[in-house]
Amino acid sequence: MTRNHRRFQVSFLALTCCSIILLACHSGETKEKEAIYSIKKGGIKTNMRTYPMGRFSISVPIEFERTSQSHRFRGCNIEEFLWHQNSNREQAGKRVWDNHLSEIHKLRKPDGVDKLIIDSRKISNFKSFAEGVFYYGNYISARRGNWDILVDKGQTGVWLKYRGDLKAKEEMLNWVIDIVKAYRTYPPNNPSSLPSGNWYYTKYGAINLPFFEQEQTEASFYYRPLDLKLKIEMNDTHTEEAPDEGLIGRTTAVITTGYAAGVDIERIRSRKREIAGLKGEEEVDRMTSKDGTELDFGWRYAGEKNSGERPEILITMDSPDGNLDEKLQIWDAILDSFKPMYKIGK
Repeated sequence: MTRNHRRFQVSFLALTCCSIILLACHSGETKEKEAIYSIKKGGIKTNMRTYPMGRFSISVPIEFERTSQSHRFRGCNIEEFLWHQNSNREQAGKRVWDNHLSEIHKLRKPDGVDKLIIDSRKISNFKSFAEGVFYYGNYISARRGNWDILVDKGQTGVWLKYRGDLKAKEEMLNWVIDIVKAYRTYPPNNPSSLPSGNWYYTKYGAINLPFFEQEQTEASFYYRPLDLKLKIEMNDTHTEEAPDEGLIGRTTAVITTGYAAGVDIERIRSRKREIAGLKGEEEVDRMTSKDGTELDFGWRYAGEKNSGERPEILITMDSPDGNLDEKLQIWDAILDSFKPMYKIGK
């Protein structure tokens, strides 16, 4: 379900009043032998690099550039970065922190509020640099506050950002601290070095806590020679989806109702496809409009209610038309590599 799929399906859902929730609504990265393996798919041979994310991993050809990866764990947004090598960590942390406070002071205050920052403190629970600030992050409401916490985790700096009721300031802080305590980094591209546990993988580390709520993972990759854009989205779901409301059913509805006016849809693949033990649906289409022709690849798993190990999963890839056989081979190799990470270390 790529750009056109999303556009058609969102409109179709609006017309039919469906209530289904869709996933749609480095410098410094080390190339380790453990993370790279060769595959031969059809007529192509390529090296693949594995990326853990959420409670799964996926491998892509090494020529693909990872352009973004983001995580939301237990309602807490997690952003990671690599410190500059040989930098004084304490000084670097202070610069990052002071810049962040400066940006907060530029925000608009809610009506009736004198100061944006409600509380600012060093977090004494950790040996390394850790600072926290609690402030009004939304000028529309003076009843909600934001905790932003910066923690030094070795080669990685970690921002944890959590929003909630102003009256729950200390409970919110303790919630985030529990996540930090469970966070670990591991040697580059070697997640199996972690002990057994209930790991949720971020860009540079992992959190050893079971699923509770609000787990969201997104990552994007780009391959310039073929202009391929790959995206992976995972999101916990709280709904049960009817069998005919999946990816295949929605695309069929778009075609049969003629809702995709001005767009010719040629189905290349439209089938059930199981990957990583998850029974999902695959749709590969050629979309032709006045703006040109593109190839849209999509695989979707509807997910199980309130499950971290079986969330709603959407993997998409799109590009201009052309080189279909090569792109199908790349697509198949990527899907076949998708696997759960929760078995690692057990």
